[in-house]
Parts: sequence; structure tokens; C-alpha cells
Amino acid sequence: MIEILASPPHVAAYRFADQLTGADYDACIADVESRLARFPRIAVVSDISDLHGLAPEVVGKDLRYALSKRGEYDRFARAGVVTDKRWLVAVAGMAGRIMPHTEVRTFAAEERSIALAWASELDPAKAG
Repeated sequence: MIEILASPPHVAAYRFADQLTGADYDACIADVESRLARFPRIAVVSDISDLHGLAPEVVGKDLRYALSKRGEYDRFARAGVVTDKRWLVAVAGMAGRIMPHTEVRTFAAEERSIALAWASELDPAKAG
């Protein structure tokens, strides 16, 4: 399940719960793309504290989307991951090294509002 969270227009913010389906993923990407159409740079906040699994099709969709964005990763200026799962904190740290133009931070489950505030500080027009 996906919930699109209230946020400034240059911040794509989501709460994922239970199992993420292909339709959920498509809704998320459509929202991200609508923000990228309006701003040269965006921030993304993903609260995955209550996520318990991914439908198999999501992995393929995510890989295809990531490959389609090669050369545009610098448009994702900030990525906040809200989680209480230690292994996801480690994964987020690796993502920060793979995407050097993206500032990646993790937040505890009770810090979602802090994550949104941090992401909102981004000036979407300022070059990375």
C-alpha cells in the first residue's frame, strides 16, 4: 500500500505499508515524474517503517525505472528514508555512495516530520 503524504510540490513523500504492489509502484512513479516535470531537482522521502514486502513485479519495475533515469540522478537532490530496520539504514548508506549527487539520510520511524522538514529545505531551482 502507498500513501502520498502532504508535502511541498518539490518533495515527493510517501508512506509504504504492508506489501508494495505493482499498482502502488506505478502510482509512486507517476507522482515522482509529475514533480520532475515541474522542477529541475526534487527531494524524496520514503517512510518504509511499515513495509513488509514487495510484489515480485516491483523489483523489475524499479530496475527499469532506475536504468531509465541514468544521467538524471542529480535531479534527485535529497532522499530521506524513514525506517526502524537496521539493514535498510545500511542499504541507504550504500545508495548515497552510488548516487554521489544525492544527499541521503535515514530517520527513525518517529522522525517522519523531521525527514519532511529536512527534504523541504531543498531549493529545487538551485543547481547541484
